[in-house]
Amino acid sequence: MRTTLFYALALFLLPGCSSSKYQIVEPQPQLSLSTAAAVCELGENVSITLAVAQEGVDGNFSLSAFIREGKATLTLDGSDMDTSGQWVQLSAKNARLVITPAQAGDLLVSFQAKSPEGEVSEQQDLKVTVTAPSEIAAEAVCEAKIVNPAADARIPVLLHIQGVPGADGKFIVTPAVSLGKGKIFLNGNAVNGQACPVDADMTFEYAPEEIGEQILEFEIAAGKASAKARAYMDVVKNIVVTSVVEGCFTIDGAGEHNIEGETVTLKLVNDELFNFEVAGWYDTSGQLLSGEATYALTLARDCITDIEVRLKPRTVTITRQGIARIEFQYLVMEGGRPVPKVAYDYRTQYSADYKASEPVKFYYEEYRLDTSKIPPVGRKSAGMPTIPKGATEIDIPLALRRKILRLDTPGRQPGLQVQLQRQIRRVANDEILPALRHNNDQITSNRRSSKTRTARSLQDRDATMGLCGTDAQCG
Repeated sequence: MRTTLFYALALFLLPGCSSSKYQIVEPQPQLSLSTAAAVCELGENVSITLAVAQEGVDGNFSLSAFIREGKATLTLDGSDMDTSGQWVQLSAKNARLVITPAQAGDLLVSFQAKSPEGEVSEQQDLKVTVTAPSEIAAEAVCEAKIVNPAADARIPVLLHIQGVPGADGKFIVTPAVSLGKGKIFLNGNAVNGQACPVDADMTFEYAPEEIGEQILEFEIAAGKASAKARAYMDVVKNIVVTSVVEGCFTIDGAGEHNIEGETVTLKLVNDELFNFEVAGWYDTSGQLLSGEATYALTLARDCITDIEVRLKPRTVTITRQGIARIEFQYLVMEGGRPVPKVAYDYRTQYSADYKASEPVKFYYEEYRLDTSKIPPVGRKSAGMPTIPKGATEIDIPLALRRKILRLDTPGRQPGLQVQLQRQIRRVANDEILPALRHNNDQITSNRRSSKTRTARSLQDRDATMGLCGTDAQCG
């Protein structure tokens, strides 16, 4: 025995085994029914709940139902279900079954559950005794699932009775709570266990005092005839945890719960590559509930459901990756033909090691204009615009206007835009404008020289062709 344990321990401690995950899986799923026997009249329904569990298996179970005795129809979570033993996929580990007997007598239905791997549970039988219909029939209808009811909430339950009423034209209804805890009200008065004369259609109200499954029973009598009606509802608490950061972690324990007195522990579970830590758990008013990494919550009718988790500040390393150049092509008409041109958009790129727990803000403390690319005075530049004769002001060059537009975005420091505009006007007045004016004067001078050369060329041409009278005229 000791040798066996030693080898088992040695295998467990071998290199490479530490990263493996070991999980215990039960050999077969466990199926349980909320009741194994029931009594109803023909025309009534029998509602039960079933649960499937198997350690090591998360879900995707199947269910089969087989009627061994009697006749009836079944619905599974509101959908018709086959009763010949065919497997039906379950959407969750818990489900609600409604059985409607089709004839009086004994009704026997067998159920089995199957795991995704094919393991089958033990058979569970439900026996229903169906009595002959009475002269009256009744149906109680209410909302099946109540999520986070208010403290003073009262759930309406509609009771519909078919048949002949008593001599006074009334039916005698005695309501009671057979599963759960709460008070049944009629016309504002609690009537649990009290005989109440009502009409054929009457609305009761139910105030649950605990969470979980609730079953209300209504006994109806009219003369010698009697009937029963049941109303089913599930009161649940949906724990919702919010945070300013989304998509980086999940909260273990959040979601719907319906077990009174259960302790639910909320825990932050980081996604891969994230390492957030809890700074505190708070209610909707901002009051601190717990400063620990986890928060234990006891489920009750009036327990808190909306919780905010705040995170410890993260130190995030922002790295400048360089400038990306994006090329854009466009066409310009030159000489009657389209000529392709290329423009470039330069964008600064940044990266961060992981998502921060607080918003990351960028601040521009200073903007510097690169004047080294402005042509010096007296130097002709193909990119310099021509100034019409007599002009005294110029527009801001296109490159400067684009820089202003890129900087004119929300979130900049107050006064930065005014500072930039002043700097641009100073550079334009002190450096660009003199250069442009000099260039304009140079162009005007060149044009005059061109006209003089043209006039002299015409005189020379006339002299050659004999159009001049004397040397003095041609001179």
